[in-house]
Amino acid sequence: MIAALVGLTLSLVMAPKADAADPALIEAAKKEGELTVYGCDPGQTPVYIEAFKKLYPEINVTSYLAGCWQIYNRHVTERGAGKQVADVFFSLEDVLTRMQSEQLLTPYKSPELANFPAMAAPEGKNYSLVKVLILGMAANKDFVKDMPLPRDWFDFASPKPEWRDMITFYDPRTSSAAFSLLALLYQNFGEEKTAAIYQGLVKSGAELAPTTPAGMSKLLSGEKPLMFYIVNNHYSGAVAKGAPIEFIVPKSGTVALPFAVSVLDGAPHSAAAKLFADFMLNEVQVIVQKANEYALKNGSQPPQGMPALDSVKLLPLDVGKALADQEQLIAWWQKTTGIR
Repeated sequence: MIAALVGLTLSLVMAPKADAADPALIEAAKKEGELTVYGCDPGQTPVYIEAFKKLYPEINVTSYLAGCWQIYNRHVTERGAGKQVADVFFSLEDVLTRMQSEQLLTPYKSPELANFPAMAAPEGKNYSLVKVLILGMAANKDFVKDMPLPRDWFDFASPKPEWRDMITFYDPRTSSAAFSLLALLYQNFGEEKTAAIYQGLVKSGAELAPTTPAGMSKLLSGEKPLMFYIVNNHYSGAVAKGAPIEFIVPKSGTVALPFAVSVLDGAPHSAAAKLFADFMLNEVQVIVQKANEYALKNGSQPPQGMPALDSVKLLPLDVGKALADQEQLIAWWQKTTGIR
């Protein structure tokens, strides 16, 4: 997967213009008249939904936005009670991998995938990749001034005195990105080195937040001017508004996190869900690029001011193993940090 993502950035061939959505599908979706989207990209998902509503005003769209594992838990609870609400999921790939194994996704191969590299439709999976994120550390330059900044994950194992009570970090029990980073560090560097990083964060007085967006306001205000990690889309969105934030790619490497869309098994409004999936792979690709994010459609360029993926050291992450070990790894993290 990572090799494919890196190779994607080398493509300079512009994609052919996508055809309009299937008229029969549009009519079926309009007849349903409803769509419920569950998404864990709170900064951008509302933008996509508003654009969809403008394009298809006959369809009433509702949504639930939270951490990736939070939307998963809500959907599983509702489905278990026989009261499924969600039609379509927009989530990081690890959550959709779990849902795939639990047969919660329905097969749908969007015709828009003709304009994407093959890796956008992983073999044997019922979801399609829309965009990719990378994680880096962040600093508010207006408040750190001459303070030495972290340049690698391992810098937090021996935190600088100046960083005391300056950092936010994130809860892998609720944040998919936080869990992916935890699994990445554990798989690549082992228990001892990973423990040192998280114990260093606790020692520094770092504040735990449930999701990445929860720490953004404190980063921007300067109350907590260092972030253990920031997702590049949150960084790009803040910088576009003039925020003085520095994105720091860790020297030892980082993780690529694909966002994907899927129609849910048993979706109450399956036609509308398919239409939304088509929309995410067509019109939303333009929105992704305008938001300074890594779009996946053929010919997409890297975000302005961000490195091309082929210049970033991307560490391997075995998502299947991470999910199989999730309960054990979370319990180890709690024991290591003392967080309950």
